[in-house]
Amino acid sequence: MRARLLAVPVAALVGVTALAAVPTTADAAPAATTKRIKTFKNGYPIPAKKVAKWHLSQRELKEVAKAKRWASTPKSRSVIRCESGFDYNMVDGPYKGAWQFLDSTWRGAGGGRYASAANRAPKFAQDHIAWKLHQRSGWGPWSCA
Repeated sequence: MRARLLAVPVAALVGVTALAAVPTTADAAPAATTKRIKTFKNGYPIPAKKVAKWHLSQRELKEVAKAKRWASTPKSRSVIRCESGFDYNMVDGPYKGAWQFLDSTWRGAGGGRYASAANRAPKFAQDHIAWKLHQRSGWGPWSCA
């Protein structure tokens, strides 16, 4: 009688470990659900006129695409909401744009190619420069992070 009581739990454990080793479709799902960004007829993340206006290279267009995905994450959106209330034209003392850049920080991170101040640059440019700054310094530059 004692041998039968031990045999059932052992058989059950063998079945459980065999099931645990089988990969499920849920494991593969996160890789398949990467967020896609809107592309235009030219296949770029921004309209062709803007690509031509700022002479953006293929590398920079890839950065813009990454920046658009990054700027749409919940953490980034909460920082923008806190900093400017999603107002890309905001001026609050020396801080400008949705990400509230100082003019020196804006130009130092490469924003001068788009406009002299962040609030004068298009949304994609502000997100691109914020992404570049985040790559360099993390969330440190934003007090709301």
